[in-house]
Amino acid sequence: MMKRFKVPTFGSVRLRNRVFIFISISVCVLLLGAGILSHYASQQIEKRLKALGWNVGSVNVNIFSQTIGLSAVEIIPGPDSAEHVSIRAQIEDIIVKNIGLYDFLVNKELTVDEMFVGDGVIHIVPKTHNEDHDRQPLETSIGKITIARIVIKDLNTSIATDSLTRYSGRLNMTLNNVQSSDGTEIGDINAYTLDEAEATVNDIIVNSQFYEVRVASVKMVSAEEKLQVDSLTLIPKYPKYKFSRIAGKQTDRVNSFVPQIEFTGIKYNQLRDSSFVASKIEIKSPEVYSFRDKRMEFRETKNKPLPIAAIKQFNIGVEVDTLKITDAKITYEEFPSEGFKSGKIVFEDLQAVLVNISDKVYQNRPRYATLDATAKIMGKGLIQASFQLPLDADDQYHAKGKLNQLALYHLNPALENLAFIRIESGRLNNMDFDFNYNDRSSSGSLTINYQDLKMTGLKKERSPDESD
Repeated sequence: MMKRFKVPTFGSVRLRNRVFIFISISVCVLLLGAGILSHYASQQIEKRLKALGWNVGSVNVNIFSQTIGLSAVEIIPGPDSAEHVSIRAQIEDIIVKNIGLYDFLVNKELTVDEMFVGDGVIHIVPKTHNEDHDRQPLETSIGKITIARIVIKDLNTSIATDSLTRYSGRLNMTLNNVQSSDGTEIGDINAYTLDEAEATVNDIIVNSQFYEVRVASVKMVSAEEKLQVDSLTLIPKYPKYKFSRIAGKQTDRVNSFVPQIEFTGIKYNQLRDSSFVASKIEIKSPEVYSFRDKRMEFRETKNKPLPIAAIKQFNIGVEVDTLKITDAKITYEEFPSEGFKSGKIVFEDLQAVLVNISDKVYQNRPRYATLDATAKIMGKGLIQASFQLPLDADDQYHAKGKLNQLALYHLNPALENLAFIRIESGRLNNMDFDFNYNDRSSSGSLTINYQDLKMTGLKKERSPDESD
């Protein structure tokens, strides 16, 4: 029979106490060391940011979570770098999470799980060509930058392109998998790529010398290849008779409101190559009012480019399969050069489809963009028109169409004040037109079939109640 012996516990308790004391001291040393290291890192980051023109309310570094938090950040261009600094900002919070310290220290690569920028104001002035040319590249020891996610929340942004034009709006954005190329300059935006982006910009205002543009919101989702613009309003800054006088020449003054514009099939990755490619653009229920005072001097010395020629003047390539306009209303008002009162003509229920918009000619694609449109003149007669718009500058434009069943007296709001003619009676049965044109000349045919037309000539006299 085996005997059982009781093992003394004195030594075990003593050993456990020693282990506990060792672990406690180690943890304290580790925590103390981490605290000292975090404090040192915070001081170094604050010092380096200050050298870059950043004032920071507080810097918090957590070694264990590998997180850096900045609060009350203010970016102010210094007097010695004012020519090269293009950003002025006040930001409440910047948080950088899960920084890959090993990759940064050993491989000179910066990897970050998430960067959060929230609640602030940022003003951007793009650098001129000369500034970019003269600027020396920033020296950096970072070989590559990878950020899994960038979140921007409620950042009031303004961009000034010159002394007259300014853009502003409230930005919310998420960028996924942002990467720079190896050995690139940190500030070189063109050297970065990303997988997906979602952004919403609210309360957009664009100010220029003669107009203000307001947009309620713009929303883009790169993964869905979509962009949506809601409630776009174009507002002239001067009354209609004063507008041309301030401009110093005869010009159109335009008011417009567009409830919604939808872009689908946008190839966002091609924007990097200065190309805008989309499947469809739909402009829904726009209203446009245009006024021209022809008493002002006409100073245009060059022909305005025709549609495709105008597209080719853009600084970006354009390829859009379809542009669709639905339920539009266009009002054109004109004050004649020798008259006393303006006249106007209205196109209602306008529907238009423009296909194959491009600034290039391809062998396997049509050489023309085609436009088909219908509208009611003064809400009555239906006009139908088709256009061929050549992609090659050497080809001619072509237009054909017809206007049917219009009681001609509906044109009096335009004819009485612009041509000093009043139509007493008459009906347009149909009008057909077919012609070719370019920016120098046009030729074609116009056939008008009407009946019972009776017109009265009006005197060119100002009535007592007519004034500017």
